[in-house]
Amino acid sequence: MAYVDSQLLPGEQVIYRAHMSKLLFLPAIGVAALAATAAIFTTEVMNLWPLAAALGAIAAVLFIGELILYTSSEYAVTDRRVIIKVGWIKRRTMETMLGKIEALGVEQGMLGRLFSYGTITVTGTGGTQETFDRIGAPLEFRKQVQAAAMAAEERRAPAAPAIAEAGGGREERECPFCAERVLVKAKICRFCGRELPPVLP
Repeated sequence: MAYVDSQLLPGEQVIYRAHMSKLLFLPAIGVAALAATAAIFTTEVMNLWPLAAALGAIAAVLFIGELILYTSSEYAVTDRRVIIKVGWIKRRTMETMLGKIEALGVEQGMLGRLFSYGTITVTGTGGTQETFDRIGAPLEFRKQVQAAAMAAEERRAPAAPAIAEAGGGREERECPFCAERVLVKAKICRFCGRELPPVLP
């Protein structure tokens, strides 16, 4: 099971998935091309087979490492969070509620714009920043995050007055994890399912 799917909360749905850019495989392809060139130009006078074999082995090792990184890296936008996991043995993960994201920056060089890849920087509340590079279609990823955040905000906006009217002036507070409105006396958030800290008198 994919990491993102294993971390979904009850009722949470994935809206968009992204991947690392396939240009990640460029080093392995380049070395493999050199190996093929050495094999083609091998003659009885100039034996390049040992060089071709060595380059082929290097290309295979590079390709396996790049393939593991590509398949083990996940970028997802759900209707509640942004979930990112990079790496296999050495993992780096980030799970941030949409309401806690202050900005999502995209950095692309000339090649990044040409081949549609770049670096994204997620800025959370309090100024915390997480940077992830070589993501494919980063502008589309940012667009999906913004759309999901707006949809979540629209869902929360009409719900707040409705609860206040039905509850006859019941006091509410914002969940520190998902930013949804819950009762002050609630011990478990009914949206994200996490235990809420007690309210100090």
